[in-house]
Amino acid sequence: MRAVDCHAHVFSRECQPVQGARYRPGYDALVQDWMALWPHAQVGRGVLVQPSFLGTDNGYLLRQLGAHRERLRGVAVIAPGVARTELLAWSAMGVCGIRLNLIGKDELGVYALADWQSLFRNIADLGWHVEIQCEGERVTCFLAALGSAPPALVFDHFGLPDPNAGGDCPGMSAIVREAEKRTVFVKLSAPYRMRGADARSYAGRYLAELGPERLLWGSDWPWTNHEADGAYKACGEWLESWIPSAAARKAIMWDTPSALYQFDA
Repeated sequence: MRAVDCHAHVFSRECQPVQGARYRPGYDALVQDWMALWPHAQVGRGVLVQPSFLGTDNGYLLRQLGAHRERLRGVAVIAPGVARTELLAWSAMGVCGIRLNLIGKDELGVYALADWQSLFRNIADLGWHVEIQCEGERVTCFLAALGSAPPALVFDHFGLPDPNAGGDCPGMSAIVREAEKRTVFVKLSAPYRMRGADARSYAGRYLAELGPERLLWGSDWPWTNHEADGAYKACGEWLESWIPSAAARKAIMWDTPSALYQFDA
């Protein structure tokens, strides 16, 4: 089975973290080191997600995309006001989405403001999506701010369900309802970031509610701030334990991401 690794980060110690970054790695995570792990996990393509600690300086990510255009796609972190010409240039390099890391952000209503709404329309016109890392208990607030803005959505790490919700996180319900209005994907990744919620249970429920055509898999390499919890091949084995159906896993690991990230067949 071939796979697309839909979630990894690359950086070097030469990259400058943004002021106030909560995490500052003291090591290199190089694209060639990540790709060297692919053959043993039957991975053939990958998606680089801009690390939050590098903010909107996407230069390092863009250089890696330029060096591996056929096998890599990227998700950038940008602020409103980026010129459409720049977005078009990035699109040609393989960027196909923007990421919002909402962990610890108090005010989600900002995404209802005109500058953000304009950005959302611009990226939707390009066929990009918005990738969201947000605690499950706050998903409803984000979706309310997003309103009718048109882009597809990708929720990181199971939508980070509320571990105090007894296996029935309102955020998951909100994600499923939103999928009735627009294209929504959920990444089955990084169970160690779920704060104790049951990954297998949520994987089964997302599969039943959304189907494999709306689920993605990612390794979360190099497991930033959770380095001791990761092992590359094990990340694929986790998915096998969560999703027993080989046909469903093929869709999640290859068919669905190949279409979303616009890889050639």
